[in-house]
Amino acid sequence: MSIQFFTPRGPKNELIKLPSALRKTVRWLPQIGDAVPDFSIETTQGDLNFWDWAEGSWVHLFSHPAANTPVCTTEIAAIASLEDEWREANVKNLALSGSSLDEQRSWHDDISRLFGLKIGFPCAHDPGLQMSRLFGMLHEKADADRPIRKSFIINPAMRVAMLFEYPTFIGRNIEEVLRVIKALQLQSATGAATPADWQSGDMVIIPDSRPESEVLRQFGTGSDRILPYLRVVSRG
Repeated sequence: MSIQFFTPRGPKNELIKLPSALRKTVRWLPQIGDAVPDFSIETTQGDLNFWDWAEGSWVHLFSHPAANTPVCTTEIAAIASLEDEWREANVKNLALSGSSLDEQRSWHDDISRLFGLKIGFPCAHDPGLQMSRLFGMLHEKADADRPIRKSFIINPAMRVAMLFEYPTFIGRNIEEVLRVIKALQLQSATGAATPADWQSGDMVIIPDSRPESEVLRQFGTGSDRILPYLRVVSRG
């Protein structure tokens, strides 16, 4: 399936001429709610069949430009440093890049020596960047040879729950990835939404359709209506 982008129009319905390089046909890209296809791939921890490996867990599937690069070094170290938090939240990390497995293993040794960390999650080799293209991780206008920093949060039903995209020169906020996963898990368990800047334990937003008896059962306290359209509950 492909989508053709046509020449856009301005505020007075005039045609806006775009350079030919900006007019292109692109493949369909995964969106929130889409099922993630099964795939097999070679990783630093051996061959991996995605559905089997991910079964029963939340997954952070992410791309990075390459091994032996500075920003990626800090990202891999930051993810490794939160190993206990990932395990507690039932999250598995899977990295994806075009670097060979030998390059990645040697790089991981450097990271381990520098930061005193073990890289306990698999990092996959994406030959020819085939997976990166499939998942929309390769943005040729930014870098034709390396993927951007793109993250997919995938729920245990193997559906995309969240997407992040960063240019190659900006490292992710790894704690933000973990925060979002906790918010997604809360919504999955209780139906509650989370306000701006929410952190675990903060007040949450309750939909009007949720009976008060369910709120009491789930949160141990009743809800408060701050505005006609804003119903909240404190999580203590």
